[in-house]
Amino acid sequence: FERLASAYKERIATLARDRIQSEPEYDAMREMICRRGNLTGELRQPLQRIGECKETIPSFEQFIRYILINTRTPAGIARMNYHWQPYSVLCQVCKFKYNFIGKYETLNDHFIYFLKRFNLSDWNIQKPIGPSGLTKWDYQKFYLALPDELICQIIRLYGEDFHLFNYRVDDYINRPTFSIQNCR
Repeated sequence: FERLASAYKERIATLARDRIQSEPEYDAMREMICRRGNLTGELRQPLQRIGECKETIPSFEQFIRYILINTRTPAGIARMNYHWQPYSVLCQVCKFKYNFIGKYETLNDHFIYFLKRFNLSDWNIQKPIGPSGLTKWDYQKFYLALPDELICQIIRLYGEDFHLFNYRVDDYINRPTFSIQNCR
């Protein structure tokens, strides 16, 4: 859930003029999301001007709906952008024999273990609060307004990642109206 929110914040919700370097792929993606509207199947009025979406930042919900398009098949998931493609697909955890897998959330602890395990000299590294400098509560806020059906689709898409890395849905979706049992 942090990775999705971070990808949205850094790649979609940051306009070209606010970036250190140009990323035209994400500028085009942001414009495509805007042109598609709310992506719920409702027809949207044609845009009057081509540049109308150039400076428009889509909502987090629109971004989630966009990335969920074509994820019902393995081929569709394989074509996802690597910033939000499931790690279980991206890293091919069943295909390679890894001798170390660390998690960003516990980077400091894992990095110390990594140095000892591979007999490397001590490096001084401290991770920021989160990949985008956000706290867990900041990430939770991204998901507060998402409909339950979208949360369930995300859980299904990233189910292997939740299992492989011991992620907990409750750490990010903390509202009394949501039950993971409804996602089955």
